[in-house]
Formats: sequence, structure tokens, C-alpha cells
Amino acid sequence: MRSWTRSFLMFSIFLDLLSGSHGDVFRVPPLDVTQKDLLQLLELGDDIKFDVPALYVFGDSTVDSGNNNFLPSISKANFPPFGIDFADGKPTGRFSNGRTEADFIAQVVGLPFPPPCLGLSKEEHKTLRTGVNYGSSACGILPDTGKFFVSNIIKHVHYMNKNYEVLINNSCGTCLSFDNQIDLFETTVKNLQPSFDGPESMANYLSKSLFFISIGSADVSMGYDILDNITKQKTPFPNFAQAISQKFSSKIQKLYDLGARKYLVNNIGMMGCSPVTLNSKIPMTATCDDEINKHAQIHNKLLSDLLQKLQSELSGSKFIKADVYKVFSDIFASPNSYGMTDTRDACCVAAEHGTRPCIRDLAPCNNRNEHVYFDPFHASESTNFILAKRCLKESSICTPISLVDLLRA
Repeated sequence: MRSWTRSFLMFSIFLDLLSGSHGDVFRVPPLDVTQKDLLQLLELGDDIKFDVPALYVFGDSTVDSGNNNFLPSISKANFPPFGIDFADGKPTGRFSNGRTEADFIAQVVGLPFPPPCLGLSKEEHKTLRTGVNYGSSACGILPDTGKFFVSNIIKHVHYMNKNYEVLINNSCGTCLSFDNQIDLFETTVKNLQPSFDGPESMANYLSKSLFFISIGSADVSMGYDILDNITKQKTPFPNFAQAISQKFSSKIQKLYDLGARKYLVNNIGMMGCSPVTLNSKIPMTATCDDEINKHAQIHNKLLSDLLQKLQSELSGSKFIKADVYKVFSDIFASPNSYGMTDTRDACCVAAEHGTRPCIRDLAPCNNRNEHVYFDPFHASESTNFILAKRCLKESSICTPISLVDLLRA
């Protein structure tokens, strides 16, 4: 980072401290921040070393960096105002005004932003060793997460000499389920193998890489809708959540068999407090939906138990859970402490009274880094930075050890 940019960053933080601003410790660093300056800003020390050769990202719209741009999906963020605070202010497919949690983690480790898998050339698939993003908006852990929408069909996508069966529904169109994403990673491993000296060299590389997973909101949302409208008496939500957990376990096992050892897994946030939930109520309210949040907590408890079980069963593995739910809860309880002034509304102008995505090309709010949410569903860049920072430093958020401790292990 150029010296004047660094000086401006440090001077602005000094002014915040002088004026008594509560949110200065969570000020979003500039996009071109160097790893050294970012480590200093996070008070991690610029002499800290991470032996992490790659970051592989799996999940939904919370981490999608543009994969849905290459699919016949209506769940895309490839138009303004998305990406207004990213490079050149252009949309990339990220469902935020700027960086995602995965992007901040990459910057801390000293890696480039993991590019979307579907945007890579054949040559890049054979040579790119710094990580890949497989995240895809609107799909989930369960391959059937869209089948309760009407007009479902199955589409076969031919990609890298292999056919992938992806779900199409009238809600999100085509997306990569967790199954699809793991299959694509398996293809990545096979393509990279010839570039290594041998199986042991490849295994060492994968064992040091970080595997970041942020998925589950769509599954829980589907389960909530099904229970309310169809089978609430016959299928209690805990049973439905158990099915999600079991499927997740089988996919983690496959990742492990492919060589993954270090895992960061997000739980899901306070879905009952999102703008889309609040704006869907009649009349609209500022009160969170406790029932939706309860379902999120049931899912999160099962996930926590599962990660502990996997840690004990998969030799050499290290799992940490990122408590996204608690971070959101803390922000809602004391927004000023995090530099937030709006926890209720999306920053962008959203259709149908704030219950649909951002309206294309309409300018968002000017104080977007003081908003918890950028659109009715997704966090702002500021919130993503808070998530990353607290996970990196706090073992009460990322448990049983902080992300920094995992990265150094």
C-alpha cells in the first residue's frame, strides 16, 4: 500500500480515538491494504507468520464471489449497486457493497481473493494453488433445498469435461448445491495433482490449506416454510435440522478424504432480525421473529455438536466454529460499539417494501458502512469485517480456538 494511503488510514483512526468514536476498532481497512498494515490494524503484530498456502471457500450467498454469474440463475449480484466499494466500484457477484468475510481472511493470511470456480480458465484450474471459491447463492446443504418451490426441473451443466446435475426452481434458478461444490473441488484436486512432485507433496499442501464453509441459511429457511405450510405436526423442526446435520457430515467426510484438515465453519446468523423478515411482517415492525431465530439456534446447536464429533473421529483434523449468531446478537445489543447507526434497514433500495433484492442501478445510502445490512438479506462490508476480526482474535467467537491460532497450528 502506498505510504500516503497508510498514513491517511492511521491518521483517521487517530481522529476517531481523539473524538471518542466507539466504532474505530472496526473501521474497514482500504481495499488495497497490505498484509503488514492489516495485521497492525488488527493488533496481531506484523511479525506473525501463517503457513497457509490456499483458501478454499464453500457456501451460499454469504460467500459467493461470482459463481452464479456463470449460471442461468436469477439470484445474482452482478449489477450496481453491489460492489460499489469493491475494485473500481464494479459488481463482481458478491452480495455486498464490498468484501466478504472470506475476502478479509484471505487478506490477513496474505493470499489473493479466491476467485469463483466457474470463472477460471482450464489452465488456471491446473496451476492455481492459492485457493478457489465454490460458493453459490440460494442453494444449501440438502440437495433438495429448492424442490419445495414449484416448477422444478433438473439441468445438466457440462463443466471441465464433467456433467453436474444442478437444481433449477422458480425461486433461484440454477445454483451449486453443497454436493456440486464438493464435486467441483474434487475436480480441482485432480487437475492440480500433476503440478505437485507427488501424492505426499499434494497431501501436505492440502493439510495446511484452510477450508472455509458458510452455508445453511437456505436450508433452515426452507424448513421453516415447510413446517408452517405443510408438515408442522408431522415433522418437527429438530428432525428436519438433524437431516441437514447428517448430510453436512457426509460431505465433510468427503472433503477429509480428499485431504482437507483445517476447517472454519460458520453457523447461521439471526435470520429473524434481517430486514427481509422484518419487512415481511404485516404491519412492518422492528421486532425480530423469535420463531425463526429459534430454528436458527436449533441448527447451530446441532452443528456445534457435529463439529466436536468430527474433530474426535477424523484423525489430524482441526475444526473451529464461527459463532455468527452471537456476533449479530452483540451488534444488535450495542450497535454504537461497532460503529453502526442502522440495524433495521438495508442500505440499498430494495423492491416490494424491502422484501426483495436491490433495485438495479439505484444508488445506495451514503453511510453504508454504518448499516448492518447492505441488502435485505446480506451483511454490509463493515459487518463482514467485524465477523472476520472477531473470529480471528476471539476464542469466544471462533471456538474452541481463535482463527489466528488455527492458522498458526
